[in-house]
Amino acid sequence: MKQRLANFYMLTLAVALLGLAGCGWGDQKKLSTDLIHIPATASTAESSSADLPDIAFADTLVDLGIVTEGTQADVVFNFKNTGSAPLILSDVSTSCGCTLAEQWPRESIQPEGSGEVAIRFDSRGRVGANRKEVYVVTNAVPSTTTLVLTAEVIGPSTQE
Repeated sequence: MKQRLANFYMLTLAVALLGLAGCGWGDQKKLSTDLIHIPATASTAESSSADLPDIAFADTLVDLGIVTEGTQADVVFNFKNTGSAPLILSDVSTSCGCTLAEQWPRESIQPEGSGEVAIRFDSRGRVGANRKEVYVVTNAVPSTTTLVLTAEVIGPSTQE
């Protein structure tokens, strides 16, 4: 019984040491948060707007027009960093499960650089007027930009 207990303690100690070694505690690499600057409000911002990123979308509203029910429509929102600091898109989320944020840049966008946010709208079961919102969270001020996608979905149940 004592041998089993001793083996259990040795195994537990070995697992703990391997776990700590796997965590990379010995690595001296540190992640920098210098690029992330999201002031709580404009009045509490300590730095001037001269050293902040700024996101400018070519269009924040896209009207798909008439869409047949059951089809998928892909939309691309193009943007540019018009600020003087690197721009980071930390999250892109949608207002509905029928709208999916397909892709967006995961790396920082340098000043004067550009990128795109790809969105897919699934019209299945969405007959009628549709307005879907996409929320882009960045390190710019304001931190959230709302993109809008509209469509008129027609299907078998649509009366002419």
